Amino acid sequence: MNGRTSRVAGAAVPAALLVYAGSRWLDGRDLQHGPGLWWNLGHSAFLVSWVAFAVLAVATATAPVRPRRVARGAGVATLAGIGAFTWVSLADLFPGWPELPDPLRVTGPLLFLGGLVVLLAVTARARGRGPWLAFPLLALAAAVVVSADLDLLAVSAVLFGVALVPAWHGLGQQPVGASAPASDRSASGATR
Repeated sequence: MNGRTSRVAGAAVPAALLVYAGSRWLDGRDLQHGPGLWWNLGHSAFLVSWVAFAVLAVATATAPVRPRRVARGAGVATLAGIGAFTWVSLADLFPGWPELPDPLRVTGPLLFLGGLVVLLAVTARARGRGPWLAFPLLALAAAVVVSADLDLLAVSAVLFGVALVPAWHGLGQQPVGASAPASDRSASGATR
């Protein structure tokens, strides 16, 4: 996956979540949320955000970072969680779509968040992104904020936008630090 695709996906996640937040606000002006133009637009934007999250999950899980198995396992967990969220979004858009079974309603979000937090930690650390722990913590905060109150979706979108920087910034470039090939590490002084 090239860096341009990842950058577009990295921008699409918060943008789509902001569209969803705005549509949700417009839909709820009558104090009800339900089928209609704003409902459909918002949920369609939500689906776009899940596709973009999936692109980033694949890009980061297959990027040259270590530990590779951890990154790939986290990528699979993230994609499984995205699948659950996508299913729920489709059920909201299409009344005939079957409901997601209750066990998956519980485990899906946990798989998504747990996988994403691990992916961001591994990626940010491998890329030497300053205080690398901040990125997975921002993703966790974004999830907690929106879980506490769906009306704070715009805040969550901004937090996710910042949290996802390691997932798209620098993809397609040579790996650094511990994730670089031995010849690159010795040239950069990482093996001293």
